[in-house]
Amino acid sequence: MKKSSAFLAVFSHRDPALLITGQSISNFGDGVANVALTLLVLETTHQNPAQLGLFAAARMAPTVILLLFGGALVDRVSRRLVLLTSDLVRMALTAGLVVLMLTHVLAFWHLLVFAALFGTFDAAFFPAFSALIPEVVAEELRPAFNALRPIANNVIGGVLGYTAGAIFAAWSTSLAITIDSLTFLASAAALVSMRPTAAPFRAEATSILSDIHEGVRFTFSHRWIWTTLLGVTLSNAFIFTPMGVLVPYFLVHDLHSHKVSVGIFGAMFGVGAVVGAYVVGSRPLPRRRIRTMWGMWTIGCLAALIVSAATNVWEVMLFPLITGPCIVYGGTIWDTMLQQEVPKEILGRVSSVDWFVSLGISPLGLLLAGQLTGMFGTANYFLVASLVCAIPGLIIMASRRINAVDAPRLEPGWRPPDASPLPDGA
Repeated sequence: MKKSSAFLAVFSHRDPALLITGQSISNFGDGVANVALTLLVLETTHQNPAQLGLFAAARMAPTVILLLFGGALVDRVSRRLVLLTSDLVRMALTAGLVVLMLTHVLAFWHLLVFAALFGTFDAAFFPAFSALIPEVVAEELRPAFNALRPIANNVIGGVLGYTAGAIFAAWSTSLAITIDSLTFLASAAALVSMRPTAAPFRAEATSILSDIHEGVRFTFSHRWIWTTLLGVTLSNAFIFTPMGVLVPYFLVHDLHSHKVSVGIFGAMFGVGAVVGAYVVGSRPLPRRRIRTMWGMWTIGCLAALIVSAATNVWEVMLFPLITGPCIVYGGTIWDTMLQQEVPKEILGRVSSVDWFVSLGISPLGLLLAGQLTGMFGTANYFLVASLVCAIPGLIIMASRRINAVDAPRLEPGWRPPDASPLPDGA
């Protein structure tokens, strides 16, 4: 199948089409809510970057802490059922936040509780979604599906969601968050419309802790997995996660730009992400997957230097236009590699270890980023963080041992697993 037709082929299959459509709608709500919540926290805390970082950390910390348990859970029960439960609970949480806003009793501690509960159910959602894909998407369609996710999510969730979020939040923050709540309901409806999926096959009954240990052992027995996770941990903690907090603060506080610029920043990231996803999804995966993936991520880290030198809003907007495609291009390669190389019955646990390690110190990174920005300024923070976080990528790209997983792909006559057989004599 040609890659150019693979995107359309995804929508010709009922369950993959429902899955990506529901998640795209939900991501639209996420884009709206991300802008609204950022502005809401800044208003509630009187433009305090440290408390904005604390809010973001309060959401991420329970996710990180519970991810390994979430991964063990999704390898025991229906992954579709886990996603459905997570969507419905998060819908209720956002609706509750709206009630607090409309009754004028909302305080900062309410936002911290909301963030912590929301992050708790994210812990099961992330590995469940990763593990469900091989169950509902045929192998030859997975690279296209993994690329279509960021295309659909960033067009609808990034460009439209952030733009709409800026407009709605400028008018009514409670309306913006209400929209997010309704999109969770739409995602749940799509999951209900999919065919039921059974719990993963288990040869023997084991404890939760044993399941977690198996996932951790598999991850750290493969050099290409654990070195990538450790490298990503640094850039996630100090660039890619804090940028959603620090760049809006930089735009509003340092450059004194309008609130709408926060939404435009998210939209620009969405535009860049779509470009990266389309490029990687419309062509075969590179033979040198590790080096290509890390090359893109390293460029994404170095793009943060733009913020360190920016004096105008339009200069800041170059950062997401470069970083967006780099993150998505590398991420699509990574997702597809895991689905190709990791057995299905353990994929939920390995995915949870992936999320756990790669986000492991991000809550601390958010707190430190907020404090360091308050002490030294946003520009100086991104100058140092960009240079430091580029180092792991350079080391991994140069390592033969880490890149050994791609050695068979470089042999003469190698064919990708979804390729048509070579004709006789070829």
